[in-house]
Parts: sequence; C-alpha cells; structure tokens
Amino acid sequence: MTITRKPLAKTRLKTKYTKKDLKKKWWNIFLKILVYTIFFFVIFTFILTAFLYNKYIVWLPSIGELQDLQIAESSIIYDREGNELYKIFKEKRTYVPFEDISENMINAIIAIEDKRYWENPWIDIKWLFRAWINYVLWKTDTVKWTSTLTQQLIRNTVITNERSVERKIKEMYLAYQLTTSISKEKILELYLNKISYWHNAFGIEEAAMTFFGKSSKDVWVLESSILASLPKWPTFYSPYNHPDRIVWYPYVYPSVNEDDIVKIITQKDRALNSENILKLTSFISNIKASRLEWTNKTLICNISNKDFKNQIRIDNDWCAVIQYSELLHILNSIRIEWINDNFIEYQTWRKDEVLWRMLEDWYISFEQYKESIINAIWYKFSQSRENINSAHFVFFVKEYLEEKYWKEIVSVGWLKIYTTLDPKLQNKAETLIEEQTEINSTKFAADNAALISIDNKTWEILSMVGWKDYFDKENKWNVNIITSKLQPWSTFKPFVYSMGIFNEEIWTKTPIYDLETKFPSGYTPANFDWEFMWKMDLSTALNNSRNIPAIKMFFLAWWEAWIVSFMKKIWVNSLKTHWMYWAPLALWTWEMTPLELATAYSVFANMWVKKDITPILKIEDSKWNIIEEKKEIKEKEEKVISESQTYITNHMLSDTGSRPEFWNMYLSLKDRIVAAKTWTSTKQTVRNGVKDIYPANLWTAWYTPQITTVVWAWNTDWTKLNYMWNWLEWAWPIWKEFMEFAHIWKKSEWWRQPAWVKNINISEISWLLPNPESTNGSLIKKSLFINKPTVYDNSYSQVEVDTLCNWKVTAKTPIAAIKTVNLIQFNSLSPSNPKWQNPVIEWSKSEDFIEKYWNITDLITEVNPNECERSDIRSDITIRTTTNKLDTFTAWENYIELAYKSSNPIIKIDIMIWDLIIDTIVVDNKNDWSYVWNIFIPASQTGKKADLVFRAVDDQYYSDTVTTEVLIVKKDTVAPEIILINPIDWSIKLYNNNFFNLKANIKEGTSLRTINIKIDWEIIKTWLTDRSINFPINSENDLSVWKHIITLEAIDKAFNKSEIDIKLEVLER
Repeated sequence: MTITRKPLAKTRLKTKYTKKDLKKKWWNIFLKILVYTIFFFVIFTFILTAFLYNKYIVWLPSIGELQDLQIAESSIIYDREGNELYKIFKEKRTYVPFEDISENMINAIIAIEDKRYWENPWIDIKWLFRAWINYVLWKTDTVKWTSTLTQQLIRNTVITNERSVERKIKEMYLAYQLTTSISKEKILELYLNKISYWHNAFGIEEAAMTFFGKSSKDVWVLESSILASLPKWPTFYSPYNHPDRIVWYPYVYPSVNEDDIVKIITQKDRALNSENILKLTSFISNIKASRLEWTNKTLICNISNKDFKNQIRIDNDWCAVIQYSELLHILNSIRIEWINDNFIEYQTWRKDEVLWRMLEDWYISFEQYKESIINAIWYKFSQSRENINSAHFVFFVKEYLEEKYWKEIVSVGWLKIYTTLDPKLQNKAETLIEEQTEINSTKFAADNAALISIDNKTWEILSMVGWKDYFDKENKWNVNIITSKLQPWSTFKPFVYSMGIFNEEIWTKTPIYDLETKFPSGYTPANFDWEFMWKMDLSTALNNSRNIPAIKMFFLAWWEAWIVSFMKKIWVNSLKTHWMYWAPLALWTWEMTPLELATAYSVFANMWVKKDITPILKIEDSKWNIIEEKKEIKEKEEKVISESQTYITNHMLSDTGSRPEFWNMYLSLKDRIVAAKTWTSTKQTVRNGVKDIYPANLWTAWYTPQITTVVWAWNTDWTKLNYMWNWLEWAWPIWKEFMEFAHIWKKSEWWRQPAWVKNINISEISWLLPNPESTNGSLIKKSLFINKPTVYDNSYSQVEVDTLCNWKVTAKTPIAAIKTVNLIQFNSLSPSNPKWQNPVIEWSKSEDFIEKYWNITDLITEVNPNECERSDIRSDITIRTTTNKLDTFTAWENYIELAYKSSNPIIKIDIMIWDLIIDTIVVDNKNDWSYVWNIFIPASQTGKKADLVFRAVDDQYYSDTVTTEVLIVKKDTVAPEIILINPIDWSIKLYNNNFFNLKANIKEGTSLRTINIKIDWEIIKTWLTDRSINFPINSENDLSVWKHIITLEAIDKAFNKSEIDIKLEVLER
C-alpha cells in the first residue's frame, strides 16, 4: 500500500484585536514616549541648569551688596587738548524711604514701567510668554518683552547693560534672589533711589528738587508723570534739553495753510497765545467721562465733531463710547477753531502716555487726568545751572555714546572721554554767535544762531554751538539746533544738481531755463523773488538758487528714489526710502539736521571719500584701559560718488563768475578757494485773511578742502524776522570770521582737477561743441566735462529769408527782399517734452531774448516754411543822383545828393558797392523824397574802381537802381593847412568903431567840407568853401570893448580839422 504525503500549506498566526485593545496599545506607546521625554527633559534641564549656573550664576555678586552700592568714580568729558568740559559727578543723591515718596510717583512709575508689578513674582511670565509666541509666529525678529522694575534695578546697578542672553539670564536670576529676599516696597524704594534722571540728579529726591524745586513726597500727578517718563531715556526726554518731547505743546495754524505752524513752547509763546490756549483748556475742562463697569471702555461727553480732526461716533447727548486704548488718539485729534478760521491743536507725548496708563489702572480720576493735561500747558520747570562747558556738544557726545554702546555707559562712571572739540575754535564760535546775536536782536528781531564745523581731513567735529545760551530755559536755548530737524531749503539743491549732472552727463555751463513751467500733476513752482531769470547756465542757476531749474534737475536726477539713495550714502538718514517726496524734494520741503547737512557737504569737500563723523578721540576706563580710540584706518574709507562728480560740484559752488558779483566780497577767504551755498527761506502766514511772507530759516553752508562749516539763524519761537534780514547781514559775519580764524594754522589748498575732467569750449546755445562754421565768439564759453561731447552744435546758422515776413525765399521773392540772417534755435534739456520746450520757444520771441542777444545782428529764431504774401503790382520807381562817372570817393564818409519818385511808398535806400550793401538810408514810407547828406564807405573798398549803386526799395521790396562807376581812394588823414595873411602877427588892436578884413588861404589836397569863423567860440560864419578867405570883422561895430579870440577852423571831406586862434583887442575911442 502506497502512502502519499501531501505538502503542508503555508500558514501564519492571525491575531484578532478589538478596538479596545488597539486603544490600549497606542496609549502604552504614548506613555512610554512621554516618560522618555520627561526623563530626557529633566536630565537636559539639570545639565543646562548646572551649566548656566557654573557659567553665569556662580560668579555673580551677592544681592546683599545692592543696598550699599555706590558709584565709585565720575566720568569726565574733555576737549581735544585735555580741558575738562563736564564732570558727571559721583551719584548726587538724597536717599528717601518708601513711605516718604509720593503715592502719585509710585503709581506713575508702576503704570508706565511695570503694570503688573504687585502681582508678578520676579519676571512677568505673561509678557514673556507673549514675547515667545510673537517670535514663533514671526511677528517679531527677536524675543522682545518688557523688563520688570526688579529686572531694571538689577540691570542698572549690579550687572552691566549690554544686550545679550548672558545678561538676561543673570538679570532674571538676581531678580528672583532679590524678590525672595526683600519686599516689593523695598525693591521700589531702591529702584527710585538708584536710577539716574540725568542733569546729575540721581534718585527720585534729587530729581524732584532739580526739576520742580520740591521734595519727592510733594510731587503731584503731573510732576509724577514727568518723572516717570525719564527712566526710559533721560537724555532724550530731558526737561531742560527737550521739554517738547516730554511735555509737548499745543500749536496754532491757519486753516488755509496747515504747514504754517506756530508752536507754543515758551512762556512768551503762551502769553502771546493766551486766548487760544484758554479756548483749548476750556474745551478739555468741560469734557466729562465715566468708566463703563466690567468693560475696557469709557463714556466721554460734552464733545462735538467740529472740535476734532477725525470723525467720532457721537450720540444726540453729545457723548461717545470709546476704548481706553483710543484715549490718546482722541486727545491727538482735538482741533479747536478760533479767530478767522484758524485752529489750535494739542499733541501728546511721553507724559501723556504715563497719565493715560495711570487713568487706565484707576490710579487717578478723569478730573485729575484733565487737570494734569491743562496744567502741563502752563508748566515751567525749576531753574538749574550746571558747571558745564560747551553744553550742547557735551550732551551730543553723551547721546552719541548711548546710541553706540548702551544707555547708561556715561552715567555709570569710571570713564575719561577725550573728544575732538577744538577749544580755540569752540571759544571763537561761541563768542561770535553771542556778539552777533546781540547786534541783530534789535536790528533784525533775530535772537539766535547755531554753528557746526567739521575737519574734512579727519572727519572730526571741531566746533558745535547748538544755541546761543544753553541755560536760558525761558527761550528754550538749550535745545541743540545742530541735531534738530529743520528745512534746509536751497542748501539741499547741490545734491540734486550733482545727481542730475551725473545721470544725464550735462555739465557746469549747460544752458537751462528759469521760465514758468508746468510739471506733472499741474505743479507750477515759483522762485523766491516771484520773478524769472530766463536763460542761464547750470552754475548760475545753482548759485542764484532758482527753483524752476532745480525742479528740472530733480527729474533729470531720476526722481526721488535715486536722490534718497544717494543722500543715504552721505549720512542723510532723515529721508525715508519709500516716501513719496516728489518734485518739491529738490527745494527740500522736508527736514534734515544741520549736522547731516555739514557731513554731506564734507563728502564733496573730500572729493568722494566718506567716513563716519566722530566726536571721540579716545575713551579710557579708570585703569587706563582704552575702550575706544580713533585711528586712521584707510580701509574704512568708502567711495560713495565719483571724484569727477564731486570736483564738478565743488567747481560750481566756488564759481565766482556765476554768483551775484557783490556776493564775492562775502563768500571768500584770502588766498583760498571756497565752495558755498546760502539760503534765506520764507514763511507764509495768514492773519485776519491777509497773507504775509517773511524771512525764516537762514542757512549758510560753506567749505574749503580742509573745513566744512554750517551756520543757521532764526528765532527760538519761530517769530518773524525783520524784512531786511538775510544771510549777508547776519550769518555771513559769523562764518567769515570763524573760517578765517580756523584757517590761520592751515596752508592753502585747492581741489585737484582729475585727469579725466576736461575744460573745453562749448556752444553757449547748447552744451555741444561749437559750430566750426560760426565765427561769433560771443556764443562760445568754457565748461567742465567728464566725457567730451563729440556732436557739433547746429542750432546757429546763416540762412536767407524773405525780409517782408522772414519766411522762406522762393523764385518769386524780389532780389531786394532776400536777406541773409542769423538763425538760432534754442532747446530745453528735454526738447521732446512740450511742457519744457514751449516756454523756451515763447521766450525766444520776448524782449528779454532781444536784450540778451542784442550784439548779434539780423537774428531770428525760426523760419516760416510758407511763402510771403505780397502785391503783384510792381512800383514805378525812378531814382537819380548827382554822382558822376569816376567821381572820387574816400573810404570814409562822403557827401551825396539823390532823389526818387515812386507809385508805392519807399521804405529805404540801399547804398551798395556792386551787390554789397554798405549803408542804408531809412525812409518814412514816402513816395518822393530827396536826400542831401553823407554815406559811409568801408575801408575794405579802398583802391577800387567800383559800381556805386543806389537802390530804392518799396514796402513790398520791389526796387529800382541807379549805378555810377566811381573811384574809391584811401581816407585822407592830413588836416587842411591854414595860411594867415591878415593880421600877420596873429593879433590886432582896433577901436570899437573900426573894422578889419580877416584874410587867409586854405591849402588842402582834397575837397573842403567847411570853413568856420568863430569869435569867442561862437560861430559867426560857416559853410565857407572858397579856399581864399577875406571876411570883415566888426563891420557892424557890434564887438564890445574887450579882449576877444577869433578862431579860424577848416574841415575837409574826411573830417580832418585844423584851426588857429587870433587875438583881438577892441579899444574904446
């Protein structure tokens, strides 16, 4: 029996899971991952904590040192010669306990600096978490959160203030230690007593005494809000340096010109505008407000949309519900109308934000809030005078270092800061400004000035006077005008010209037209004098500050994007990259600082090189370690524009021939080249419906190859200047004497002309090479070029026209009507643009054009292609002359007689040698006329036997001629000879009833014109032509008894003259 074995089937174990089993399985996996993750996190945290502790924490000072911490040493700022300018003293402090600090002050600092101070542990977890969320969601590029007051105290005392993760870790750890060691009240006490409020006021007590003249326990709500504003940035919000930034101010302006702002800053301003302020404060005082429970909204009443710039939803009860976050916006929107459609507005600033936070957190009532706003308008800070030299420069240095390093670098002490300030130049500048403002305060109603001077070789600030008197608080003199944004007006134009010249390859003497021009969008600017100077070259347009050419240069510079980019390369950061400035940018209707203006000009002075302007030579710590030192590092120089571009700009600004001539006595230094740009801007106001334009900012920017100096002048309160005010009268004396003094120790230098910059002849009509066929030298001038033009000018040529209408010559044109004239065709810098070209064409037909080109005869600017329309009826003209064949004429004036008769009026008689017109006799449209006078034959016709042609031309230029062959000889230059016969000895005596015969012979090689006899220089006989003279003297017995002079005068045809004098004594019988 056979047994067959079957192969085993492949099988696998199958397990069936229920949903419950699957859920349990995944839960176990999750638990394992979670356990591992927690374990890893705990281990990682332990290791990280140990690492951070050993790296950052273990070496930290004990928190117990905080209460006894004192600044060990002051920081001192010196000038370049080591003279002390300012000492930031050891902490000038009066320590006060928590209970002696005003509750208003406590509430204000918490409201603005650490809203959750009383609740947060040592850091604000909520804000930290929000900062991380914003970073993760790409809302910020770094983790940004507000430090608590505890952290700020740690940062400003125990540890350094650099921006780093290490500092944050140390700060948070020490804040935790401090919070767990002492009470919140004690921390706040330490904070308010330790921080610097600047002006050598350390701690809240000294700050209150310095700014308000009272103890910190007595400060009220407004004063608390001001003090709470300072820790954020004490120099920026300084009540003395920048009261406007901390308190702000209202301002007034007419509705027809919102740019005509009058700021109400000083006590004088407030007195002048008291009525306006009263209306504003009354409006604020009448506003009522109440908080809506359980919401973040408030109800404000007694308001109307007519008193706001922006529309607010107001109900019939004159109330509106707003978010608390909108309260500052509402305050900023207030615009109260007062007399004659004028407005007063209020603008918020730092102290308003503090007050708003205090109101939001229930620290003050709405009535206290309003009271503080109103009182701030009239507030006057306590006077405080410090022992400080060159105050504006010192505070500039401090802010410079704070921005470069960190905010407290100077105030923490231990530093010796050596600056670039030259004490001799600084003293000179301060003296000049003080003396000149004293002179002009009564003469021109001008009270102030400022000056900045830079060494172009080292890029160091040599002198800075930001205002006349830093300590005159009433007039806000302590504001540094050198770092304040102002409108530079025409001093900005050279930068626009420089870009336009570079982009379009047009040069110093390229013609440009100062004519009324309509630019895109209907923009039609005017010049400052409301007049036009017509055609001029670029140098003249720039040096005369013409606005229309400047606007044209804006478009040739490829609009604002290119100009803004160029200005940012030379330190002007006030311009915004994506801002729509448009064409008025060429006139600079926006703002920049005098420091920016000076540094920008220094690039031109340095022939393209840019380096960072610095006020610092060296900084040392207490152990003489050098923190910073200025060194000459060639690699840091940056080429921002071409050397040729800067040279051409310098040449234009120093071109004495293109300025008004009398300016050169002001804009000059002995044996030195000076580039200069000046400007006196105007300000327009409307008062009681009457427009008034008066002088405003006075700018003067001048530089040599070694030093750049900018002088500014106006008034602190922006009030009017005398109408006779200008830079020549006020700013020039400061600049002139300062620059002469500054250059005493410097040798004369000139800008070196680059090899690729050429000085060549160009056409005065265009910027092309002169037409070789033109011989008119008055149409040629020299200009600087980088790339020499290769195209010749064809805008000047000689053409034939029909004189009747200056139109085209045709076969029908009478020969007398054909005239060769000089044709000049003028083009704008954009001939294809009719808005630019048409005004030029119209100008070429004007009286100004004729006056400008008076020296070019037979000048026209266009030829009409059409044929002149004239009568087909020719005149019946007859013309005759007494000239005979082969008569002798001299190459000079010759006597002729002629007459004509015509059926049509005759307009002129042409005198010609062959077909060359040598003279023209203009006839007043007469049909018949005779002429007896002289004609002039030029010397070029001497020695010729020629056809002398007399041609009569009628009003249609039909003509007839008479021709005579004559001989032209050289002009006679020998005077006639007078041979006296009687009296023989040149004198005679006779009685008054006698007479004698004057006898003489005249010897002359050509014909005589006239013989004249005079007695006592009065002609008694003329037009004698007989060469033998026999003329009775005193035949009428009319000569008086006296000594007389008889003059015998002979004149030939060539006007050669000779004369003799005879003495005659008449005796009484």
